[in-house]
Amino acid sequence: MRVHVFAGPTLPTARVRELVPGAVCHPPVRHGDLLRLDTAPGDTVVVIDGLWHQSAPVRHKEILLLLAEGVRVVGAASMGALRAAELAPYGMTGVGQIFDQLRTGVLDADDEVAVLHTPDGRPLAEALVNLRTAFTRCSAAALISTDDARNLEYLARALPYTRRSWAALGRGARAAGATEAFETVDAWRRTHPYDLKREDAELALALVAAGLAPVTGAGPWAQEPWRTSFVRYWAATFRPDAAAVPFLAVLQHQQLYDPRFAARWRARVLAAVARRPPTRATPDLESAALRVAAAEGVDTAGMSGRQLAFWLTPEEIRDLVPAESLLRMMVRSARLDGAWSAWPSTRAEAGELLEAGLATTEAVAAAFALNAAVEAADARRSTAHLDPDRIARHLAARWHLAADADRAVLDAAARDRAFRDFAGAVEVARAFYLGARAAETSSPPVAVASSSVVRESQRT
Repeated sequence: MRVHVFAGPTLPTARVRELVPGAVCHPPVRHGDLLRLDTAPGDTVVVIDGLWHQSAPVRHKEILLLLAEGVRVVGAASMGALRAAELAPYGMTGVGQIFDQLRTGVLDADDEVAVLHTPDGRPLAEALVNLRTAFTRCSAAALISTDDARNLEYLARALPYTRRSWAALGRGARAAGATEAFETVDAWRRTHPYDLKREDAELALALVAAGLAPVTGAGPWAQEPWRTSFVRYWAATFRPDAAAVPFLAVLQHQQLYDPRFAARWRARVLAAVARRPPTRATPDLESAALRVAAAEGVDTAGMSGRQLAFWLTPEEIRDLVPAESLLRMMVRSARLDGAWSAWPSTRAEAGELLEAGLATTEAVAAAFALNAAVEAADARRSTAHLDPDRIARHLAARWHLAADADRAVLDAAARDRAFRDFAGAVEVARAFYLGARAAETSSPPVAVASSSVVRESQRT
């Protein structure tokens, strides 16, 4: 049984490993990190620190997903205490004074535990909960009055969390006429413990090392319909399969580059409309879908010109028979309903939509390795900086569209491949563009940065 620990400014990695030998250490947790773990029932995940300002924070339902799978999730000190206070009724284990105060409502703000820190975890500010601990402990030692402690807390709370430091508090105290009280606390804290976040984190890890009670199950809530379309999407996006590549990346690569994907998507959508199991096209599938649409009162005759123009190109409006127009509109509108399960979140759900005979996993792995190599050479050359116009031209060429194709044609082609629109396809293609361009000039797909691709990324 493995123990994963997410920590940063609260507790350094060396101390984590002293308390829990063999722990798998991770930096502060972000959205998606828990789902990237290769966890199994009986494993333990300890959340201490987490990011939230510079990236999306860990979502509650990411934690619920682990709990439902029999993984113990422990929270303390910082982001862990916040999430544990919110998810204790669902089985997340909270540890420490900060958790207790958040759970009971004594503390009710996220910035109580927030700190500014460097990328390598060195804190540049002090958490409000630690400052308050210094004030109250100094007051308990009768070195300052309770009124002094409350006044210093007021001054500390008035500072933005990014600027909460002893130096900034000292300047504020001098301006407020509280110099003597501040200097007393400042001298006291240099020789006395007041880091409540660290104390709670060490307590949590000590309890984990000692062996907490076995996980008894997630509870009745796990059987409720809490797995929303967002949970499905997150799992597909972050969870790696046996080849260490997330399912969604494999599906998206085929969505972009397999010329037969559009036909498979069309068959899948029409099967869903016809209330049939997902399958490849059958002779009567289109007529079955049209019968269901007719029974629901959906046809092109009652649609305005503006509605038709949203889904169809001018040439399609002019040349297609009504039945084919409606079929294309069904297919192109399918992804606008994010909760509709026509779009799969696992390989099992994908069925025949995912072409098993293609070397897609290898192509995705090569693309990701190339992205990492380019960014390692120069962080300013990440895929986020790629020129969208360059990617757009690349996709149009791969989809055999005219170089001067207008927005209606581009959007229609993208929606035929299950994208919401062409701009969305361009954004998805960022992760694969360098790999696809490298593969066009080498066989098999390369996994290292060729000089031509590096030069291309530098033109973004």
